[in-house]
Amino acid sequence: MMRLLMLVEGQSEEIFVKQVLQPHLAQRGVHVQPTVLWTKRRRDGGGFRGGVSSWKKICESLRPLMHDSDAWVSTLLDFYGLPKDFPGFPDALETGNPQEKVAVLQERFAAALPHHLRFIPFLALHEFEAWLFSAPDTVAEHFGDNSLAAKLRAAGAPECINHGPTTHPKARLKSMECDYKETSDGPTLLGKIGLATIRAECPHFHGWLIRLEALGKGAP
Repeated sequence: MMRLLMLVEGQSEEIFVKQVLQPHLAQRGVHVQPTVLWTKRRRDGGGFRGGVSSWKKICESLRPLMHDSDAWVSTLLDFYGLPKDFPGFPDALETGNPQEKVAVLQERFAAALPHHLRFIPFLALHEFEAWLFSAPDTVAEHFGDNSLAAKLRAAGAPECINHGPTTHPKARLKSMECDYKETSDGPTLLGKIGLATIRAECPHFHGWLIRLEALGKGAP
């Protein structure tokens, strides 16, 4: 079975990988192991995980994964909130649609790392919570509030939801007063929604998952 090490932004993403991606990819000959990004390390070996504070922190968390020559490496980080020192960040802001922006960033991401031939960069458009907008009815049922479905649909296509500080996917969920909790509701809802629906509504996510599935067939 092909091994895949995945650097994830936080605990919500880690749970999603373990509960949803892991069994799906295992059926296709790929074993994925998530690692939460370090934001601060202490001398005693402990520290804090979750969130992206700088390009340096991303590199520090990726370094031990990239040194495993027998495994592929990928990422599950949010496009929203990326540090301004991230490779290609100024160039990405000058491109057109969100798909073009994230394509520039992922290309520069891979080019900035050594030994990147076994590396599949991925940045979620615009963040992990966007995928919840793939199934408004499922979200509404989960929270017991039928009015939520119309609010989620009004946001538009999941991967095109506004990148602003008050209008990014997580902020929109918070404004709907549904008592959304990232580490419990997020992964649970994505499990209910299912990968097939997320893929149908989120082409950028779909393209990433195709590449991960192909690893089980020996294809890059």
